[in-house]
Amino acid sequence: MGRLGCAASVLALAACATPEQKTYDMALADARTDPSLCQSIRYYPLLAQAWQKAHMGGDADMQDASAPPVGSLPHLKVTASTAVPDVSFPPYSQRACRMTVQAGDHAPETGFMTVAYFMHNGKVDTSLVKWNSDTEVSKYYDELKAKISSGVDMNNPTLKACMTHYPALQVNSTDPAMQQAAVGLRALLIRHCLADHAALKNLYSDMYFIHR
Repeated sequence: MGRLGCAASVLALAACATPEQKTYDMALADARTDPSLCQSIRYYPLLAQAWQKAHMGGDADMQDASAPPVGSLPHLKVTASTAVPDVSFPPYSQRACRMTVQAGDHAPETGFMTVAYFMHNGKVDTSLVKWNSDTEVSKYYDELKAKISSGVDMNNPTLKACMTHYPALQVNSTDPAMQQAAVGLRALLIRHCLADHAALKNLYSDMYFIHR
């Protein structure tokens, strides 16, 4: 039954928003344009929740789709925080900070806090924040190469729907780094879309069995 509560239900987040959730949402909205993103402690709650989600364990896709964790957030010590060049290919945009983070008694981690956005009809359609340590980035690309080698089912209807929702970017730059950033940004949002579908599928399954 816990999966149907406000904290876990993908469908109920807006209706059950707490003051903490509203503060989180406002910070995530402002992070899209605030030049002090990588220096202001105002965004530590975003980083703390992203760090917490990244260390939940289990399936990475379900972590992407889950609500920000409920309860106490780890105390953060952030050092060497610098801004990474913004990526903007309308309707997509992405900002990132390279930093070293120590959460509570955990060992320090160096990596990236990333905020990504997708605009639709002049409004933010999707926004998310991620923490990726250097170790996890290396692991992700190793796993990605393995998946590509084994083949991807491009006929999967959910994948098709997500790719339609987030159309391909028209990158005018010939800079390989910018092209890679554009592809990576779209892939991040498609991955988030697939995770949302998986979460909803599990939610509907739970509701069906509880009803029976």
